[in-house]
Amino acid sequence: MSDKSNKEKSLFKKLTALPYLLVFLALLMPLASVSCSAKDDSKPIAEISFYQVASGVDLDKTLADPALGQMHRMVKENPKILDRFKVQMPNFPKMEPVHHLYGILAAVFLAAVFAWVVPLASTVMGLLSMVSLWSLLMKLSQISDMLGIPLLKVQAGIGLYCASFLILIGTAMNIATLVRPAVIARRSRKKKK
Repeated sequence: MSDKSNKEKSLFKKLTALPYLLVFLALLMPLASVSCSAKDDSKPIAEISFYQVASGVDLDKTLADPALGQMHRMVKENPKILDRFKVQMPNFPKMEPVHHLYGILAAVFLAAVFAWVVPLASTVMGLLSMVSLWSLLMKLSQISDMLGIPLLKVQAGIGLYCASFLILIGTAMNIATLVRPAVIARRSRKKKK
C-alpha cells in the first residue's frame, strides 16, 4: 500500500509541471489588446503577443489601418504629441524591447522544473511570473495614459488570462503536494489512537 502511495505521489508531482509547461503555449496568444474606448463594443486595434512586446513592437506594423492612419494624422497635425511619444518611446513608432520578459519565461520554466524537486520553490516562481505578467499589463496601461490619448484602452488579452489560470492550477497542485504528506501523517496518527 505504501509503495503504491509513493508511486501515486511521484506521478502527481511529475504532473504538477504540466500546467507550467502549458504556460508557454498560452504566451503565444495575445497578452494584451489596445482598443478605442469611445465605443464599448469596439474591435481591438492591436493585439500584442508576449514575443512582440519582448522584442519591441513596431506600431506601424502592429496597428490596424484606421488606428494607424489616426496616429499618423495626430502626429502630423500636432507636433507636441510626437514629443510625448518620444518621451515614452524614444524610437517611436517602435516601442523599446522589454528584455526582462525573457526572465519571466525562465521563471515559468524553473517553476516546472522545481515542481519535480521543491514544490514550494515552484509555487514561488510561478506566482512571481504571474505577478510580473500582470505588472507588464499595468505598465502598458500607464504608457497609454502618459501619452495623453484618452481614447486608447489597454486590456488583458486571452494569453494573459490563460497563462494566469495555468499558473494558478500549478500552484494549487504544488500546495496539494505539500499538504498531502501532513494529511496522511495525521490520519495514521488517528488510526494508531
